[in-house]
Amino acid sequence: MDPTESNSNRVAAESGIVNLAPADQPTTIREIAERLFPAYTIDGGTAHLAGCTLEDRLFLRVRTHHAGKSVEFCLDDGGKELDPTLVGTLGMGRTIELKRPPVKADARITSLAERGKEMLVQQFPAKNPPEHVDLAAIWCKYAQGKVRFTAGGNMVDLPFSGWARILEPPAFVCPSTGVATFQLAATDDHKIVAAERIALCDETGRRMLDEDLVTCSATGRRVLAELTEVCPVSGKPVLRAAMVRCAMCGETVAPAAIEGGACRACRTLEPVGKNDPRLVRLLGEHPLMDRWRNWRMSETATVYILTAAGWFRKLLVVVDKESLQLRLLATGGRLLAGWHAIDPQQYNVILGE
Repeated sequence: MDPTESNSNRVAAESGIVNLAPADQPTTIREIAERLFPAYTIDGGTAHLAGCTLEDRLFLRVRTHHAGKSVEFCLDDGGKELDPTLVGTLGMGRTIELKRPPVKADARITSLAERGKEMLVQQFPAKNPPEHVDLAAIWCKYAQGKVRFTAGGNMVDLPFSGWARILEPPAFVCPSTGVATFQLAATDDHKIVAAERIALCDETGRRMLDEDLVTCSATGRRVLAELTEVCPVSGKPVLRAAMVRCAMCGETVAPAAIEGGACRACRTLEPVGKNDPRLVRLLGEHPLMDRWRNWRMSETATVYILTAAGWFRKLLVVVDKESLQLRLLATGGRLLAGWHAIDPQQYNVILGE
């Protein structure tokens, strides 16, 4: 018979495996809640556990003192030796005895015991195996569940999991901003977010994510985007109430784009030939415009602005860039300032002159 097998059989004859648990690990759901909840604040809301389980997970401690040599190690449920650091972290150095295993695990304990004994005898000479082996099943609790935050008619769940003895409250990662935080609050549009990323709209006073507010380029105020328009000249957001109308093209623009009553686009008209792709497109849509000469042109983000001149009259045309529909048609004296808006029903008449 192989000496190692003989030694293993001898050690396997030992019996009386005791059931232990770390003395200071939490054992109730209430203790888990008391460990987690103090870490969080939720402005105007509440937090509670939305399901939590404490699972008992099995480890086996194997130790002996023989021939002046002490050996001790722990195995996990799969029969692998634990890192000594984890053994200390889980509190296996100070345990209390359990009257019975927390779950029925006779076969698992027996299998681990055999594995532990085999590993132990390999650490001693075949002719001098240990005569006494101390085996203990150690049950460590593993917690998992969700913290549910409720505020402003909405709720969000924060999953947690880990060994109960060392469980730390996880940070809430704001789904809107990606910010990790322990301070939560609800916006006025019912999002539960990182409290430090909430700001007040300077116009309405509503609590919103700072990312959902824009800065008005005219006033510098942080406001809801829905209260603003993008200036077609500057491309910057402006409070709708702060927009001003260009006296020439009639478009509403940022105050900074106006000078002398006219927007920057109207002040920067440049001569264009009829081979300009933009003008080609417009003449194709409005062929009567081809009767006019001396075209000058500018554009904003939304419209084309054109002027033309005849012998005695001048023409102003404002065209929607997307639809090519005429937004404004106006005429004036060639040598006179100012424009006279034409009734839309008369557009073709004027263009055909």
